[in-house]
Amino acid sequence: MQEIFYFGAGPAALPGPVLAKIRQEFLDYRGSGLSVVELPHRGEAFLEIRDTAEALLRELLQVPDDYAVLFMHGGATSQFSMLPLNFLGPGRLADYVHTGHWSLKASAEAKRLADIREIHALRQGESLRIAPQHEWSLSPNATYVHYCDNETVNGIAFPGVPDVHRGLLACDMTSSILMRPLEVDRFAIIYAGTQKNLGIAGLCVVIIRKDLLDATNERVPRLYDYRRCARERSLVNTPPVFAIYVLQGMLDWVKGQGGVHAMHERSQRRSALLYQAIDASRLYTNRVADEFRSKINIPFEIQDAGLHEVFVREAEQNRLFGLRGHSSTGGIRASLYNAMPDAGVEHLVEFMCNFEAGFGASPIKR
Repeated sequence: MQEIFYFGAGPAALPGPVLAKIRQEFLDYRGSGLSVVELPHRGEAFLEIRDTAEALLRELLQVPDDYAVLFMHGGATSQFSMLPLNFLGPGRLADYVHTGHWSLKASAEAKRLADIREIHALRQGESLRIAPQHEWSLSPNATYVHYCDNETVNGIAFPGVPDVHRGLLACDMTSSILMRPLEVDRFAIIYAGTQKNLGIAGLCVVIIRKDLLDATNERVPRLYDYRRCARERSLVNTPPVFAIYVLQGMLDWVKGQGGVHAMHERSQRRSALLYQAIDASRLYTNRVADEFRSKINIPFEIQDAGLHEVFVREAEQNRLFGLRGHSSTGGIRASLYNAMPDAGVEHLVEFMCNFEAGFGASPIKR
């Protein structure tokens, strides 16, 4: 079977070696006679998987000992409710920084449950950019400041970590986790759905400073209680066993590839190649200002809108899948998560150049 390259935003592609390991162990996990999806969640085999996954994540991200690592149901969207349920209430508020689709979703859910301030930081003119922090007017009384590090829909990303006090910053890193080095101790809480760089859908990884657990509200549903989840090592009820197993395989693969620094170098190289092709073109455009361009999710428009469907169809004929833009924006989008090989981006760029030439628009050399 000929190799295809999948650029979908999520659930994203898994590396071939991880898929091969899953296939090998799926029917009989290490001689146990049980499929990996049949393993008892309090049995020795699964507890070893959980512990190994946590240890690998701590090693790859250099998570300090004063942070708990939680494996929780529901993906990142569940955290949109969990943060306010755990930390907000009478006399408490939070700041939510809007830069796109997912940060807006997070604040929309939070304000159903608690008192929050919405900070509209996305600037739209000739290009998309994030307003400088001095324009945010953060509340001095905020319990936390929430933002999304990388917006998958509009392809806008923070070039660094906002300069917010260590006790306040809460970040949705679903798309960007494990793609660049991270100073975990600059955050109060980090969360990430696993269907991008960490495995399959249905699981959310939460990294939370342990002293914050003492500040959680008392009356929180048991499955949504960070404190209880930390105390019971993510076994408040039956966890998503298979998703945690895949997570462990993904983390092991990243370590074998050279860790987060190697992933970051590959990400820089792949995204630069694609942006160069877009910027040197008469046919393709990307509206995000250079400083705020995502290295992970790269949307672009085709100047002749009538060619979008032709582009997607011919891309698939050339083994390039998952390039259709988000339903809210249209256009084209290439997601370059850790599992994307350099060859995939090289093949995409070659196709884009050939497609442009075929429609009579010669690329500009810059």
